[in-house]
Amino acid sequence: MKPNKDFMSMFVGLMDGDGYIEIGPQKQYNKLSKSNVKSTIRIRLVIRLHKRDEALINYITEVLKTGSISNLNSINQIRLIFSKKDLVTVIIPLIKLYNLQFLNYNRKKQYNLLIHILENRFIHWKDVNFIPTIINYTCNNIIKLDFFDNWLVGFTMAEGSFGIKTNGSAFFQIKQKGKENYEIIKAICLTIAKREAKPIKADSADCYQLTLSSKTDIQKVIDFFSFSVNHSLFGYKLKQYNLWLASLKIHNRYKNLNYPNNNNLN
Repeated sequence: MKPNKDFMSMFVGLMDGDGYIEIGPQKQYNKLSKSNVKSTIRIRLVIRLHKRDEALINYITEVLKTGSISNLNSINQIRLIFSKKDLVTVIIPLIKLYNLQFLNYNRKKQYNLLIHILENRFIHWKDVNFIPTIINYTCNNIIKLDFFDNWLVGFTMAEGSFGIKTNGSAFFQIKQKGKENYEIIKAICLTIAKREAKPIKADSADCYQLTLSSKTDIQKVIDFFSFSVNHSLFGYKLKQYNLWLASLKIHNRYKNLNYPNNNNLN
């Protein structure tokens, strides 16, 4: 059975947040002449996560039935790599089958370059001369995408956070770097909070962060992640979300909100 659209939408959102498509020259060496020859092209899709998300990495490989996992113990990370063969035979066909798209500006550039190389059957890096044309969606375009809700689940697993401040107030935060990705942040606010985002200024790292913290917005965050999406949060972010819900339930300000009946706190 092939992965369904809900899973693939989540996967693309996760890649938009924490993944990258690595494309570049692969140096070749002729052992007989003992000299360098024309570089071929290295292509792979990579995702790096904290070691605490090992269950998520395993889940992805189990569903896709492909990918190789390596532990980066020195930096407490785990890495999942999809080779060119994985991309050509599994991931790209599924993206096309479900009419999915990357939304992050850099990821769109990487994917367009990847498709250009594959469609033109380039072998050597020197033959690649391509400047991708990127069309950035507006907020209203993004929210009309039929995969956006489940995409947002994956993106939240990469870039989102559920927390409670020292004064007891709850919040949901999510951010993205670059002005060209600001429309994504605006679309997230409109999708979850059902309202337009207040103007957000970039921080010193050029990141735009959306924070939802009013009691009304907290209910809408719960409504979205517990009642609206087909693919639920998974791994560490699910644990963080469930612990967040448990804390809200015993807080005087939030105890009367509408919560899901059953939460997996494992």
